[in-house]
Amino acid sequence: MDRLELLRLWNACQQNSRFSDPARWFKSRLNKKLAKWTKRTRKRETQLFWGQDMTIVYPEFVSSRIARNGYFEDDVTSMFLDVLRPGMVVYDIGSHYGFFSLLASQIVGDAGQVIAFEPTPSTFNLLAENAARRSNIMAVNLAAFSETGSISFLQQSVAQSSMNFIVSDANRGPGQGGDSQSQMISVPAVALDDFVFDHRAPDFLKIDAEGAEGLILEGMIGIIKRSHPGISLEMGDQINEKTGNRPCAENVEFLMDHGYQVFDYKGGQRRHHKIEYRYEYKNLFFGHPQWQFMRNCPEESSSMINAFVA
Repeated sequence: MDRLELLRLWNACQQNSRFSDPARWFKSRLNKKLAKWTKRTRKRETQLFWGQDMTIVYPEFVSSRIARNGYFEDDVTSMFLDVLRPGMVVYDIGSHYGFFSLLASQIVGDAGQVIAFEPTPSTFNLLAENAARRSNIMAVNLAAFSETGSISFLQQSVAQSSMNFIVSDANRGPGQGGDSQSQMISVPAVALDDFVFDHRAPDFLKIDAEGAEGLILEGMIGIIKRSHPGISLEMGDQINEKTGNRPCAENVEFLMDHGYQVFDYKGGQRRHHKIEYRYEYKNLFFGHPQWQFMRNCPEESSSMINAFVA
């Protein structure tokens, strides 16, 4: 399936989501309710908007959204379809159960590679199961961080597994109790500048690490200076404050100081972004003028998405 077909299917999914598929909605709702009533997780398969199967777990939040709609986060999905190309190497930092790893895998094809990072053991097990569906995904049980070593990590219940986060000396503080089933564990961590010694360097990174985005950027400064990869960065000062990390605006300024331009997505369209004092939840795309995509086709793919949406 080529990228044009993916764009067509994505447009159809967006149009249909306005009315939702009643049978799909009912099945998702029932499984979520049963998981809560029985207090037992329910591992199920669902189909993504392009036909790929994926294993999910109820009553987990992201799983429920994927089961209901066939995707998660329309802005990041639009971003992937906009900027990724066959043959690229994609690092999915905070892959969770692997939705974006599976999408990136479909776009970059056999000549490309997706490396999916997930530090929490229980979450990683399901990620590895989904990654095994595609030959070009490598799942690694590591946390990306500012330096290589072992770090503390707060692992929460399955229902809150998308909200697990790093607890470092820099961000250790009050307000980090997690849910009633949370526990502090030790996980291996790697600075991405060290990781690339033995692996292909990324052309694009999606970084969604519940407040640790700035620490991860510090550990990949060499990659930023050498390769200028495209970067998707999650914004959300509520999470950063809870985890004791620096404000999101500082991460934006950090990348702008290294020559990056900042964009956001709305309705499938890539738009220049004006930095905000405080960020509610959103995802931003950072593109460097020297990055291959920005040099060769800065507007083509975004206008292509818009043509389908129109």
